[in-house]
Amino acid sequence: MENPKHIAFILDGNRRWAKRRGLPSQMGHREGVKAIERTLKALCGENIPFATFYCFSTENWKRSKEEIDGLMKLSEEYFSKGLGFFSELGIRVEFFGDKRAFSKDLQEIMNNAEEKTAKNTRLRAGFCLNYGGKEEIVRAVNLALKSGKNEIVAADISQNLYTNEFPDPDLVVRTSGEMRLSNFQIWQTSYSELYFPRLMWPDFDKKQLKKSLKVYSKRKRRFGGN
Repeated sequence: MENPKHIAFILDGNRRWAKRRGLPSQMGHREGVKAIERTLKALCGENIPFATFYCFSTENWKRSKEEIDGLMKLSEEYFSKGLGFFSELGIRVEFFGDKRAFSKDLQEIMNNAEEKTAKNTRLRAGFCLNYGGKEEIVRAVNLALKSGKNEIVAADISQNLYTNEFPDPDLVVRTSGEMRLSNFQIWQTSYSELYFPRLMWPDFDKKQLKKSLKVYSKRKRRFGGN
């Protein structure tokens, strides 16, 4: 089987990685950012054109204020200072989710990252921030209704998703051994192959990506056929 065109990653295990080492959870999140960069480099090396990273869900607001503040600060730092990394590799940055919940500073940083990398063509990287799959579908239906639709069909929903310019994920990789999607792209992943390695996200690297591709290559995708 050919390599997937789109791999989606559910970044799970940052806090457990840190706890096992006696470190604050924020250190796990910072190591998780390094794992994203390693993975992006590896994806470029494999000529995979689309990737999505599930970074912060609509449910993650339930975490402690201290952890949320740290994650917002980390996001501001990374997406303001990391533009050179993205441009060097030819990566286009895109954000999926409701930005309105974030500070105006972070919204500006996100918009600037999208604008400054918009012409990069080697790989399109989607970062899901304040994202929820159910909410995305509700939003898509409402957008279709606002356009004057009297009856909604599947294509109307697909065209109004945050990810409407991305193909559906061929492969979803969730680290830490948890075996669920946790409200991630529940429309788009209806026929995705799922892989659940037991390592924590900060330990994900080029070797683990190759292992994921090997697992994918052994799957038979029938899409409801024989």
